[in-house]
Amino acid sequence: MTARNYDKSPNTKQDAPVSSHLDNAPSLQVKGTGKVLQEKAEANGNVVTSQPHKDIKSAHSKEDANTLVKKRRPVTVDTSKAKTSLEALKLSIRQLKWKEFPTGRRAACDIYWHGVSFHDNENIVSGQVNKFPGMVEMLRKINLSRAVRTMQELFPEEYNFYPRSWILPEEYQIFATQIRLAKDIDSSSPRPTFIVKPDSGSQGDGIYLIREPSDLRSTSTGAMGGSGAVRQAVVQEYIQRPLLIDKLKFDVRLYVLVRSLDPLEIYVAKEGLSRFCTEPYQEPSTKNMHRVFMHLTNYSLNVQSGNFVHSDSRNTGSKRTFTSVLGRLGAKGADVKRVWSDIIALVIKTVIALVPELKVFYQADIPPGKPGPTCF
Repeated sequence: MTARNYDKSPNTKQDAPVSSHLDNAPSLQVKGTGKVLQEKAEANGNVVTSQPHKDIKSAHSKEDANTLVKKRRPVTVDTSKAKTSLEALKLSIRQLKWKEFPTGRRAACDIYWHGVSFHDNENIVSGQVNKFPGMVEMLRKINLSRAVRTMQELFPEEYNFYPRSWILPEEYQIFATQIRLAKDIDSSSPRPTFIVKPDSGSQGDGIYLIREPSDLRSTSTGAMGGSGAVRQAVVQEYIQRPLLIDKLKFDVRLYVLVRSLDPLEIYVAKEGLSRFCTEPYQEPSTKNMHRVFMHLTNYSLNVQSGNFVHSDSRNTGSKRTFTSVLGRLGAKGADVKRVWSDIIALVIKTVIALVPELKVFYQADIPPGKPGPTCF
């Protein structure tokens, strides 16, 4: 398996180790992944993987190589199904001097950029598609939770980052029973709070906090005490004392590219986003659990707040760069190298949890030995 940092800077080598930007820190070793992946990855394309290349010989001098690059035709990209990613994609194509086909092309393209899923374009027999079969399905909250919980059962120490979770409606009785037993055993402990996330929700839609299983909303109006079934969702134990900056709750959105499933090859962008709530944080109570600007970091929600701060600065505002947040944490004494390494480990372990199901989807859509595209 290979995990690499991807830096858009033209002076940064894309095959640098994941921790190369951190004062000559050693390459990341994720404890425990050897138990999950029994074999090391081999070289794939022009990317440095976890085993060294063997018998590499230069076929051309540097001058010859430059001549070959000049003569090479531009990469062709079918953007007819790119949808909401089209604007950013066009910028990248121009910068890379690739060739766009906005309405498709009779001849095959090198890359087919899909905005939703692998199946946006059908009958592709060559080239590369920017979606893996099954990725959309596996990133739904219930399927993702199942996958990570399976690994948690097999490797509890390695997957202890994932909070206690229950899948609704099928595990409602288990959830209700466990909460009741916990209260009976120690009624003096503070009551836990739980966050409910609809299976297919996005942009914060339908997320809410509860204290009791009976507070769950059903598919009809009202809570579970009334008629109607609970919606498909994942309910998780809520972190009541999160890390704050400027007294605000925040999250981190990093961008991860899975280049290959076999061997598993992962790239993580060095830069990302941190989205901030727009109300100072307070621990959940019956008086504030409904205040989404305090508890939910989603941009689509907080942008509606009168306290939302638009800023061109990297270090201020309700949306900031991840590196600026790391800088703030470092200024407060946090071990930034360890924070970054822990994040990389979390990314790798999460992707590993998805790989078995993704391989099943992949082989169903692109059977071995039959023509088809590769994916990333």
